[in-house]
Amino acid sequence: QQEGEAETISEKSLRPIDIGSSAKLRVGSSVFAIGNPFGLDHTLTQGVVSGLGREIRSPTGRPITNVIQTDASINPGNSGGPLLDSSGK
Repeated sequence: QQEGEAETISEKSLRPIDIGSSAKLRVGSSVFAIGNPFGLDHTLTQGVVSGLGREIRSPTGRPITNVIQTDASINPGNSGGPLLDSSGK
């Protein structure tokens, strides 16, 4: 492999991550958001949990309850993707 080349990962070496529980999150916990914002592949942003149990309104006005507030950048494309804790759960 030459310097600067991306490493190829075999599908056989991939395995699903364990599902975590948001009940274990605490304000100040490190979190990571993964997605494809703006059509850019393989994007990771880092932040902290800044609030738990928040309520926001959907574009149609319906309440969305028990929301995790974070300062990790969430942009179109990685919204709805996983929000992982520092253990990858």
